[in-house]
Amino acid sequence: MSTSRATSRPSAGEPGFPAWLAEQSDDALVRMCTLRPDVATPAPASLEVLASRLRLPASTARAMGTLSWPELLVLATAAALGADSGAVPLSAVAERLGVGSNKSKKNRKDDDTAPFPTAVARLRDLALIWGEEDGARLVPVTASAIAAAPVVAPHPGEPAGTSLEEAWAGLSVPASGVLEAIARGRSPVGALGSGASESVRAAAAELAAAGLAEITTGGDAGASGPSGRGPAGDRAGSGPGEVVIPRAHALDRARHGARPATASAATASGTASASASATIGATSGPSLLDLPAWADPVDGRTGKAAKNADASGGVAALDLLHHCDSVLAALSTIPLTTLKAGGVGVRELRRVARAAQLEESELPLLLEILAAAGLIAVGDTEVGDIAYDSVWAPTEAADIWSAREPARRWAELVLAWWSMPRAPWRVGAELEGGGTVPALGDPVGPPPAAERARVLGALARLDPAAEPGDTLLPEVVRWFSPVWFSRAGGSPVTETVSEARRLGLVVVTTATSAARMLVDGSPAATTAGAPGAAPTVEELEPVLAAALPDPVSEVIVQADLTILAPGPLVPELAAEFALLADVESAGAATTYRVTESSLRRALDAGRTASGVRDLLTRTSVTPVPQSLDYLVEDVARRHGRLRVGTALSFVRCDDPSLVAQVLGSPAAEKCALRMVAPTVLISQARPLDLVEALREDGYAPVVEDTSGAVVALSRPVARVHASSPGRAPRIPARAPGPADLRAAVAAMRSADRVRAARTGAGGPGGAGGYTGEAAIARLHEAASTGTAVTVSVVDAQGRSTARLIVPASVGGGRVEGIEPDTAEAVTLPLHRVISVADVDPTR
Repeated sequence: MSTSRATSRPSAGEPGFPAWLAEQSDDALVRMCTLRPDVATPAPASLEVLASRLRLPASTARAMGTLSWPELLVLATAAALGADSGAVPLSAVAERLGVGSNKSKKNRKDDDTAPFPTAVARLRDLALIWGEEDGARLVPVTASAIAAAPVVAPHPGEPAGTSLEEAWAGLSVPASGVLEAIARGRSPVGALGSGASESVRAAAAELAAAGLAEITTGGDAGASGPSGRGPAGDRAGSGPGEVVIPRAHALDRARHGARPATASAATASGTASASASATIGATSGPSLLDLPAWADPVDGRTGKAAKNADASGGVAALDLLHHCDSVLAALSTIPLTTLKAGGVGVRELRRVARAAQLEESELPLLLEILAAAGLIAVGDTEVGDIAYDSVWAPTEAADIWSAREPARRWAELVLAWWSMPRAPWRVGAELEGGGTVPALGDPVGPPPAAERARVLGALARLDPAAEPGDTLLPEVVRWFSPVWFSRAGGSPVTETVSEARRLGLVVVTTATSAARMLVDGSPAATTAGAPGAAPTVEELEPVLAAALPDPVSEVIVQADLTILAPGPLVPELAAEFALLADVESAGAATTYRVTESSLRRALDAGRTASGVRDLLTRTSVTPVPQSLDYLVEDVARRHGRLRVGTALSFVRCDDPSLVAQVLGSPAAEKCALRMVAPTVLISQARPLDLVEALREDGYAPVVEDTSGAVVALSRPVARVHASSPGRAPRIPARAPGPADLRAAVAAMRSADRVRAARTGAGGPGGAGGYTGEAAIARLHEAASTGTAVTVSVVDAQGRSTARLIVPASVGGGRVEGIEPDTAEAVTLPLHRVISVADVDPTR
């Protein structure tokens, strides 16, 4: 595959990456360390150390993980043009991407906000692109990372715009199906293994003939990968064998559909001249960096769409709160039993789902949110006389939470979901060692908080009136987080959005105002210079309160013994109707059903029949049905005719006079003795307390069991289980703030000035060479470019020697390479390397 990459090496007078870094302003360095915090912790000792950290493979991979698709595409195009070998003009990169000819269009946005300069500016802030303002250079580590990235750089002359649509229209159904299957995958590479059918191979050949894809050998070291650099087999993951790599514009067409056509002076059709088709910039059609059509607002209803989404999210929140109340009520009666290995089994989930009248699939999310909010916890508890060990049950905080306003309750659940360490959608998934993921068990898989931030962050960057739909939802997230999507796939996207919909944070594919606040972070923390911190409950509550429907104070009483509330009731009425009736369905409108048991519940709480009738008459906009009047009267007439009480102990004696004497003793008042028969007294005191009180008054009682046999009681003694001190919790390191970073930049510049004063004009890589982290980074660069370096090592006796080698690999605690003079393989332990020096190119 032709890559048209430059082969020139930088001239001797061209400044290197550390020198370019030193020329940056303090603001640029602070911004760089903010975007790449791993290079700033701990604070670098000098700018040379910072430069070496920026060129480490792990740090480069983290930085590339934050790129959007346009930024990754610009970086891949610069790499394809040879930016790691020398400076590449930005105009050449823009022309290859098809944005060069569009810069003069009057309807184009200002250059500072257009996709290409915006992407270049952020890549410079991340130090993934460096050099002069009108050029782009890449360090070798970045070029190596791009070769393995899930991106396809444009090639000269590939179909785009009108020519792309013409080629697309001529494809057969199998060919377009193969192209779309590759495009929807995690990596833009399709492997033609030995099991590929003849129809698939024919479809791949048709794509190659149409110029929409390239077929190359995965194991061929000279073949090009999807980014136009490096072995394609590295990406396909299939080893030797043929792979299909779509062209950049064809890949974009398969993922996002046809882009709107734009006027152009030339076309890239088969009849176009060679000069016209030599560059993609001469083709018709919009740039690959522009947002696809799914990001366009529908009918321009941005403001109205945002309000509608917030209102629909509020309705979903009411349903969420009702379901949480149902789960808490069910767990208050019979807690969840835990498994020996941790978590909750399927049988327990089914039981609680039936008790809470929920679908079993709904329960994992509710349980995980309640646990993350501290509303349920695992421990030992008692329900009446039944003791439970190691069960999940509501905490005391659940009672406080249930009494709060709906917006406050919703805010606490949302923040708990946003940061909780487990992913409920993984419950039931197969584990590698056998079994399935249990609810409320140990976290499994990648950190779900980061997944939520990426998915909701992508939706929050869309216009509220955009409607990409569920089918294109993975492509929306891929556009803003392509590297992460290539690892995670589409399942975390769809499942996270499903959870967010149930929490009222996403409506269809529109992020609500609350979701956007979660993504943007706390306004107060951002103002204080600490962006990214989650908002507090107090900050989120007003946003959620505005989304909830207005409370109502009127209901509709119907003849089928149901009561319809056309919105959330005011707190006073909500409490009354929670006693009077059972919730049958919740949401924008709540349906209550009056039953005998619900009426008995209200009467048990002290309500009267006349009070119930007065409440219904006062709040109903319709006359109270006669059937409901009859039901209230009938239940009230039978209520309380039988009385049930409690007694912890009793006193019996065959002599009524002795019983009367005990009733008049001081023990009777102390233990609240009450006569229920001439020979029987009952008490609320425990049996042992009653016996001791009677003995103090001179009586000689004994304790008997249910069969009448005498038993001896003794006071229980306290015992505790000695617990060994656990490991101290790990305290995460505090991320440096802007003031810390400015101080670190000032310290680095000061250290460089002191070093320059001591060493004179000798630059990095000279006589002193590279040391510490800079030496490791230089070895990585030399291994990437195949250049020779002089490595100074110290042996066990403290003697230092210098070896001239061409590094091949650096890792696993050693550097492996070849000595160029003898072609002998050399392996040096990294911990014995004291410095690395560049070799005179004339040698």
